Amino acid sequence: MQRLLIFVTTLLTILIIAGISSSIGLGSLQNVAGAGSPLEYSFVRKWGSNGTGPSQFERPHDIAFDSKGNIYVSDRELNNIQKFTHNGTFIKMWGSKGIGDGQFNVPYSIGIDSKDKIYVVDRENHRIEKFDTNGTFIAKGGNGRGSQDDQLNRPEDITFSPFGIFVTDTGNDRILKFNSSFILTNKWGTKGTGDGQFIHPHAIDVDSKGNVYVGELNRPGVQVFDSNGKFLKKWGSAGIGDGQFSIPQEHIAVDSKDRVYIVDGASNPRVQIFDPNGKFLGKIGSPCKISNGTGCVDPDGAGPLALGDGQLSKPEHVSIDSEGKVFVVDRGNQRIQVFAPVNSTSQT
Repeated sequence: MQRLLIFVTTLLTILIIAGISSSIGLGSLQNVAGAGSPLEYSFVRKWGSNGTGPSQFERPHDIAFDSKGNIYVSDRELNNIQKFTHNGTFIKMWGSKGIGDGQFNVPYSIGIDSKDKIYVVDRENHRIEKFDTNGTFIAKGGNGRGSQDDQLNRPEDITFSPFGIFVTDTGNDRILKFNSSFILTNKWGTKGTGDGQFIHPHAIDVDSKGNVYVGELNRPGVQVFDSNGKFLKKWGSAGIGDGQFSIPQEHIAVDSKDRVYIVDGASNPRVQIFDPNGKFLGKIGSPCKISNGTGCVDPDGAGPLALGDGQLSKPEHVSIDSEGKVFVVDRGNQRIQVFAPVNSTSQT
């Protein structure tokens, strides 16, 4: 009798579970199973080609948006800035090579403040120039090349945030922090490989909590600081696998959900996406099957694996708009490519 009761109880339990599973439905089960799936992005559009005219580039480097969604792209070879609509329609360009106001010698990165003022990191002139959205010169900062508080040495990146304005003063292996009036309020970093030290600090961005992410050109991974420069943590290692980085490692962007986008090196052209703790979430770009040291190669050796829509060649900067679309400076192909989340509702 006892065995019979156990059998009946077990059978009823199985039937109850089966009924519950049936009421959940297949779609819900798939969503649960896919909750940890990598982020996926699809190709949306592209623009740009090689040349010196409108919508053409020689070496596009950075990309940034103003409050109206207009896009600004720096070209470090043509020494100019081009302005586009959000869909990539050319509006205007300004700049030429030189040392005068409004001229550039390797315009490296672009930052835009809350009043739509455009700041261009003019690397080889060791300064930062300020413009309005029409390209009219307003002011400049940097009192010659040097390591004093009012000097810069080959600066490379700039980012604006509610926590301050941060600049990678690359030649001095340090980070500079300014207030909204562009007055220096803090600095940190020395040359070295220890925590809080740098060898060629290259990329910088800030999340919604004020955490500052710094990437170095020739050291794979990221160092994370609070907004006052206190070292918090680091993550990343060398390699071509998910969550690893090749050399040189390029630029960093943080989106509104505090996801961190990092551009991998030319030998593994892709953009990898992480949470603030360095957990790999997904990637954009071509898989690198064979590398010749300067770029990806087709398995059969026929040529570069980097020309099609959604493929990348020597990507440099990345930026994310308010809709979550990812804009990548595809430098090797002299173009801008745009990607969108495959399912934005699930990628929160």
